Amino acid sequence: MIKLAMVYPSRVKETKGEELLYSPLALGYLARHTPDYYHITLYDEYVGTDLDPDTVDADLVAVSAITPGISRAYEIGDRLRKRGIKTIIGGAHVTALPDEALQHFDTVCQGEGESPWREYLKDYEKGHTKQTYYGPMNVSLENLGTPRRDMCHPNYQYPSVLTSRGCAYGCSFCYLTVFKERKYRTIPHDTILEDLDMVKDNFAVIVTDENFIGYSEKDMEDRKILMEKIIRKKYKFVWGCQATTTLAAQPELMDLMYRSGCRGVFIGFESSADDEEGLKQIRKHHNIGLDYTEIMANLHKHNLAVIASTILGLDSHTKEYPKKLIKELKKAKADFPRVFFATAWPGTPLFESLEKEGRANRNWDEIRKDVPSIKFKHFTHEEAIAARKEILDAFFNVFSMSKVIANWIFKDRTLLLMFIKMSIRNRIAEIIKRRRQYKSEDKIKRPG
Repeated sequence: MIKLAMVYPSRVKETKGEELLYSPLALGYLARHTPDYYHITLYDEYVGTDLDPDTVDADLVAVSAITPGISRAYEIGDRLRKRGIKTIIGGAHVTALPDEALQHFDTVCQGEGESPWREYLKDYEKGHTKQTYYGPMNVSLENLGTPRRDMCHPNYQYPSVLTSRGCAYGCSFCYLTVFKERKYRTIPHDTILEDLDMVKDNFAVIVTDENFIGYSEKDMEDRKILMEKIIRKKYKFVWGCQATTTLAAQPELMDLMYRSGCRGVFIGFESSADDEEGLKQIRKHHNIGLDYTEIMANLHKHNLAVIASTILGLDSHTKEYPKKLIKELKKAKADFPRVFFATAWPGTPLFESLEKEGRANRNWDEIRKDVPSIKFKHFTHEEAIAARKEILDAFFNVFSMSKVIANWIFKDRTLLLMFIKMSIRNRIAEIIKRRRQYKSEDKIKRPG
């Protein structure tokens, strides 16, 4: 029996810092592709027990890390290396910066993980592993299988499910741009339904695809067929997903999504529709000139709530921008706005451009979407924090929340319950986020 520890590293517990706290799936999928003679122990430091690298009883340690947890990952790797325990790390950060990661880990897995993981384990058992393994993001998902659910920590608020991978767009801020060979691919319907059967007793499920509806008519036809199969299963849970504004022009698909249990859609509007400069900066050309009011009205017509995701701190955003955004989102009747600071993840086009200007940040502990980390063009960090608070306070107050509740109370009670839960968690999460913001601000040299 080979003792394998799998780790999601984090210095911060996320149990109360997010409105929607759902489980990561990376290690669950790797575990599904691991032979039975490996005894796997999960250490999910986001929400559970931390791994002690000085005492952990393991032959091999596999780490899946994102940028905010990468310094913790490197700490784990360094201490395990001293003990002679084999280590491997994967994720977008180390895909972008493999040489950095190899200073702390024996092996780096770049790209999509399952295929290189199987190759790595064969080499590990033979006693000779390579420094890097690579998995392109364009391979068929026919044999992906389901994630092992025992590798999803029970402290998460909601389970997550994957139905596709990949994205055809190249938004400059998105971590997916690190994966050069990326293609949209769907998971077989039978596999998806098998996975949904495992989480069917939950109140809500989060579908974590980059874009649930896909990019072509063929993709959307596939989604309609999947929805019809889910409808026939008569699941009791509600679910939400991420999609593009294109969904609003697909009435049949929206209707099927609602009937299958979908109640909310996360859409990346990112900036005002007339902010051509900002949308071009982040390569979100497909949003330029759209009518956000019409888009949200079409979604509301099919009883789908809109989680409107926006970015604060693009070069086009002046001091007047917060009031402009508030006006636009209120006019469009966004149900649940989310505001993230412009963030430059390593390996992305945005990071590369800002680093050339001396405006990116390489203190990885400070790189979070809810903490200002880059040098903004028109805001100091204190001003950006205040601007974000101004936007959110305009929506998460008694009057505005009552209007949303009034809109949905007779339409869909399950959505109303979800909104109330998210709103309460939002208020708690914002207190935690502001502590992080000001704590981070004490450490960062503020731009003038």
